[in-house]
Amino acid sequence: MQFKTAVVKQAHDYWLSKAAPGRLPARAEIELEEIKHLLPYVFLVDVAGNPTEFRFRLVGTEIDAWAGKPYTGLAVNERDYGPQWRRIYDEYLEVVRTRAPRFSRYRAPWVSKEYRLYERFIAPLSNSGGAVDMLFGALHMVD
Repeated sequence: MQFKTAVVKQAHDYWLSKAAPGRLPARAEIELEEIKHLLPYVFLVDVAGNPTEFRFRLVGTEIDAWAGKPYTGLAVNERDYGPQWRRIYDEYLEVVRTRAPRFSRYRAPWVSKEYRLYERFIAPLSNSGGAVDMLFGALHMVD
């Protein structure tokens, strides 16, 4: 992967440091005090239900500031900004299904109604060692 922002690269490297071969890290292994400098750009998403629902458990302050509203506690499908949100839901679902991290770049449908390029890293977590029950990620503006 070729990262454009140090924040997303550092979040990726941190998740990799917690992922043992053949096993996903658990939420308890993501120690927020170890990544204090990344917290404004980090998000955690609960994964539950059938059909699968994604609910933001923690969203960094910079992400909320860029979006112009808080996301903590909201389900992905509670915000309808058109195809962008469907794409996010589908990416989250792909991470759950494949149990593999995903990296992407998109134009954000927020930030004073301007579309700015951001990059995002999303990775699976599993408290049981089986099913993915949380996602760990980071987001940062490129331009």
